[in-house]
Amino acid sequence: MDRSDVESAFAVLASGLRLRILETLADVPQQESLSFTELYDEVDATNTSQFSYHLNELTDQYIQSEETGYAISDAGRRVVQSIKAGEYTLQPEFDPIAVETHCPYCRATSAKATYDGQLATIECNSCDNSILRYDLRPGHVANRSPLEAMEAADRKMRAELHSALDGVCQRCGGCMKLEFITGEDVDPATVLVVFECQQCRTTLSAPLEVVLLHHPEVVSSYWDDSINVTTTPTWELLSDISEWNAELDESNEVVVVFPGDKRLRFEFDLEDEIKVD
Repeated sequence: MDRSDVESAFAVLASGLRLRILETLADVPQQESLSFTELYDEVDATNTSQFSYHLNELTDQYIQSEETGYAISDAGRRVVQSIKAGEYTLQPEFDPIAVETHCPYCRATSAKATYDGQLATIECNSCDNSILRYDLRPGHVANRSPLEAMEAADRKMRAELHSALDGVCQRCGGCMKLEFITGEDVDPATVLVVFECQQCRTTLSAPLEVVLLHHPEVVSSYWDDSINVTTTPTWELLSDISEWNAELDESNEVVVVFPGDKRLRFEFDLEDEIKVD
């Protein structure tokens, strides 16, 4: 990656007028465009030559110039989406809440969800161990109660893990590689699955059982018991997960024994996705 290109791309955005131009074009229905005059009037600019200069700086990278006028590019739309989501300007506000779960360390059921400015954490009230951690975004808390915000963050985490199993990073679309970590360092988990994007270096990690929650065979097994694991928060499933018995062998195959002695064998291809027998 040429850092000068990156610096130039961000430098182009360092203007309030240019951001207003992008925001205005982002509100235009897709497949439509605005003429120079229409865009000038919508942005409420006061100087045509200055407006033309800033418009030209955005064109090609963030704006497309067409015969019918100007339209926002995919890169420009992503910039506006990040602005509206408050990704770089807003700090989520989150009040601690009580949640019912199953602590894998001490088996207590009372926990609290808190936010430290970086991660939302579900922490056991009895042993103070962290049970789950979430990336909490401004969009998670907007127009939601603290519990709803945690549920939204949980859905996002599960979707990212599900996509990572298919080898696709949800942040950038890059290739995800996985590895297994076992031993005392991951206790009380038996197997920790770690994913890393080869493009943006996003890293995800979760116990094997949590990673498998969205697998069709697992979803089907719980659906037969009238439980929808795709919509049930992970912290409410930890009690069920604690009854699984998962073993990883030397060929990267996992045998999971569920309550009732139902067995599923998962074959992990470290270069691709998982398969189930």
